Amino acid sequence: MRTFRFGLLAIAALAFSTAFAFANLSQARAQDDASADTASAPAAGGQSDQSAMDPEQKAKADAAQQAHDAADAAEETLDSATEARDQLESDGAEQDQIDAANQAIAQARANKNAADAAAQQADDAMGQ
Repeated sequence: MRTFRFGLLAIAALAFSTAFAFANLSQARAQDDASADTASAPAAGGQSDQSAMDPEQKAKADAAQQAHDAADAAEETLDSATEARDQLESDGAEQDQIDAANQAIAQARANKNAADAAAQQADDAMGQ
């Protein structure tokens, strides 16, 4: 019974961490979209193009940093899910608990891949 509670706790922690990582990822994408809107708007008050680029570059850098933070969080979530599954296996948990943990790992791996892709996309946007 104790193993069952541990498995449920591990899966709940994984779900919370995944939701947190996706929230950060969504915020980074929203900021990247906002910086694209700023870049397409004309410079106000006769400002030079150089001064208009500084806020855009800062917004892109912030979005890239948040994307990398989300990718790091997703990697930590994947590691945590893997450790929880390994613990379940070593404790001799029931197969349905291990299967649930494997599903959580698959979801965490997909989230990590998406976060890595978003971080790469943010890096690419920085280079433009």
